[in-house]
Amino acid sequence: MFKRFTMRSFFPFVILLCSALSAFSQRKAPSVEQMLNSGSQGTEFVITLPPNELLPYDVVGFEIYVASAFDANVEMLDYAADQSTRFRIKSYEIKTLSDRKELNWAMEVRESEMPARKAVRLKADKPISVYVINSKLYTTDGYMAIPVNAWGTEYIPCSYYDFREGRPWPGGFIIIAREETKVEVLLRGRGEAATLNGSKIGERKSIYLQEGEVYMFQGDGQTRAQFDLTGSLITSDKPIGVIGFHMRTTMPNLLISGYGRNHLCEMLPPTSAWGKRYSTVELQRARQGVGRGDVCRIVGKDPQTRWTVSYYDKKTGKRIGGTGGVLQKAGDFHDEVQADFPTAGVEGFSVWEANKPVFLMQYSCSSSWDGDQILDPFMFCVTPVEQFLTSTIFQSPTMVQFTKHYLNLIVKTDTSNKQKMEENLKSLEIDGIPVWKHPNAVKPSLLFTRMPNGLFWASIEFGPDARAHRISGNGLVSFGGYIYGFGQVDAYGWPAAAGFRPTTSVDTLAPVIKGDSLCGDYKFEATELRNIPDPPREVPIDTDQVETGISRIDTIPGQNSFNYRLELITDEGFPLTPSHKRFKYEWQVIDKSKDARAIYFVSDFADNITLDTCYYFADKLVFKPDPLSFGKVRLGSNKTLQLTINNDSDAEVTLTASRILAGTYFKMVSGQIPEGKEVKIPARGSYTIDIEYSGTRETSDVTKDWDKDTIQINTSCGLFKHGMTGVAAIPRIKVRDFDAGTRSLNEKFCSLLLIENPGSDTLVITAITGYNNTSFSLSAGYTPALPISIPPKGRVELKDVCFVSDKIIDETKDITFTNNGDGPDSVSKWSGNTQTPGPGITGYDWLLRRVGTRHP
Repeated sequence: MFKRFTMRSFFPFVILLCSALSAFSQRKAPSVEQMLNSGSQGTEFVITLPPNELLPYDVVGFEIYVASAFDANVEMLDYAADQSTRFRIKSYEIKTLSDRKELNWAMEVRESEMPARKAVRLKADKPISVYVINSKLYTTDGYMAIPVNAWGTEYIPCSYYDFREGRPWPGGFIIIAREETKVEVLLRGRGEAATLNGSKIGERKSIYLQEGEVYMFQGDGQTRAQFDLTGSLITSDKPIGVIGFHMRTTMPNLLISGYGRNHLCEMLPPTSAWGKRYSTVELQRARQGVGRGDVCRIVGKDPQTRWTVSYYDKKTGKRIGGTGGVLQKAGDFHDEVQADFPTAGVEGFSVWEANKPVFLMQYSCSSSWDGDQILDPFMFCVTPVEQFLTSTIFQSPTMVQFTKHYLNLIVKTDTSNKQKMEENLKSLEIDGIPVWKHPNAVKPSLLFTRMPNGLFWASIEFGPDARAHRISGNGLVSFGGYIYGFGQVDAYGWPAAAGFRPTTSVDTLAPVIKGDSLCGDYKFEATELRNIPDPPREVPIDTDQVETGISRIDTIPGQNSFNYRLELITDEGFPLTPSHKRFKYEWQVIDKSKDARAIYFVSDFADNITLDTCYYFADKLVFKPDPLSFGKVRLGSNKTLQLTINNDSDAEVTLTASRILAGTYFKMVSGQIPEGKEVKIPARGSYTIDIEYSGTRETSDVTKDWDKDTIQINTSCGLFKHGMTGVAAIPRIKVRDFDAGTRSLNEKFCSLLLIENPGSDTLVITAITGYNNTSFSLSAGYTPALPISIPPKGRVELKDVCFVSDKIIDETKDITFTNNGDGPDSVSKWSGNTQTPGPGITGYDWLLRRVGTRHP
């Protein structure tokens, strides 16, 4: 299918846009938003636990793994217990929910053909990925959960034959309801046996499920390689989830002395997500015996489905073998290979093609198939080429019994230009390491693994550490992938990358974008409205055009988009649903005083992409002085400064409004733009506004308690703000009085004099007057010397004020302290007196003595 890649722009920036397209093809890593729009990520999942082995049986662990490219808040609801658990996960770290804490084995589905409230729901505020593993002693498998937004209303399940070998181990499928749902099931498949509840192939069942309920069909387990429910038809009036499983089996289960029995399970895509082209890579293991390759099962959706498969040697690329056939009826399936002894299966890498949508399941064989003692069965859904992704995250289990983890990738890119093809392949990275030269990659290198269908493959071994991994490229290379691992006679496998876009229609046209802009804000509508014919046929043909709907809107990483934010209008967030054939959105400039640019794409669910650009060139206004600081003024006074607004651009700028936001201490005294008027500043010109600061509030701290305000200038498209500051302060003085008391003649008395500044500014005393030609004096070299500076709330002690007289006096003088302050007391009263005492005794009032009195 040809994918359309178009560009558009409201501005004729052809050169810039072409460079943007070039950079789009060369970018190293996608944005997190783009990465998490891949099909296996979502904000809501509903899962359940299929049955593993017969009860009672020793358990190892039931675990759910949650990961995200974001820090995310997640809520898990256990429907059976009606109990919620909330937790937070960090980006690219695995959160493990375990039966040792949050989960329990009562969640395992054992009820057959009856509703059971055993679903588990996970909801997050950011897209997450979810994996589930069910491990019991030597029997394990897991599955990648499919988000609710990717569920469908038609399924054809895939499982595996019942297996009676000492114990009855059946295969089957489970239906999961997210809401009240009516489900119709037509049992199809193979075999004359019955389900555990006695239902026969060919019967129809009507099922009514409530939110959180599941419904299981399984065989009775009494036959071996004879009874299989694969191919049944499930339809519903609301989207549902479906899991295919097998309780425990060898692979293939006709295998005589098939050492290696394991649980199988996978969450299945709806038929709308099936494809016509698949490729597989043989699973890694040490080959010891006769058996080669893997088992694959192809399932048809429609009658008369023709299919072929060819497989090739990994090293030489030479064709090893192949086959094909016709699936006569809807739901028919074919196994490649089913055998009772080790032989050749699907080995090397394989290419599958069909004329109608099909589903492909890949199975790992038992240890006795090729003698590798670590080998054990598991199954995983193969991703059709139509569902390849450009980026994803995946994770491996944290259970310690798995000592080896592998990733198989099938990679697609444009092969028409060899140089571009190599650039695209080299852009594919895992955790920032290029796949083509990854130190743990199996040879040959990705660059040399081209398959006949133009696809490439790679296989990488991971160590025993389990963690979340990121796969990304330049947007022009896509892939499907599978993560799997082995322990001692134990194994698991699940998809690492799979989309769930509708593939039953043909869409070769990129979205159309229309809209308008005002001052850099762009309002757009992206549409997918070109069905040919319209309305579409019920079963489209390859020449039809059937629009798939808007899937993603995102900036192109590496193109330095800045100062724009995306507002989604039609729907609140990603991932979107295919129902949006019209989608409104808006790019908004974050700060109108600065330039802005957004180079972005809009894609549909068929991966057709339209590029677009948004530009905003802000008015270039420069304010001087910057900042507008009035400094310190005396309390009660005003100060006026001139603010100059310079137009630093080569185009005229129109000022439409000016105002001071608070207006308490600052005001415009000239140059204010009248309401409804405009002022035009020519290119490189200027405009002035006089602003007055009124120092009416006394500061509490002259170093940091300043008056602040903002002048706001509006232009035709922009809004500019400029800060203003000022502080009002005043010094104050408070001087103590000096009292020398009564002194004898020529007795000199000196003391300190306290001076305080209770004000908010520095007090400066420049003169002390009024004591000349009196009995009072200041000692020579008194300290501090004039001028005397006293900080706000400070004090000093003046040394020394003295009194002495050789005459009998009683003297009082007002001494003035000349200063820059404002009271409350700048005059100090100095007083003192002298007297003539009795013989040789000073300072005593002899009048207190009376004649005839006695004193001790």
